[in-house]
Amino acid sequence: MTSINYHQMSRTELRAYISEHRDDEQAFRAYMDKLADAPVLASGTLTDLDNPEKIADIIKRIQNNKKEE
Repeated sequence: MTSINYHQMSRTELRAYISEHRDDEQAFRAYMDKLADAPVLASGTLTDLDNPEKIADIIKRIQNNKKEE
């Protein structure tokens, strides 16, 4: 049996692995660790919703974070 290095997997790869191997507790814990270490995708206030430039900036940050995954 080969040992799997969950920490080398991307979040997307690990999520796919977990969906196929629901009983693998180590994989689940590694995924939870990755989620805990991940940056917040976006933050702001309700008043930011009235500012199209702020919304565009938030969307760009989210897209850039997704590309880095």
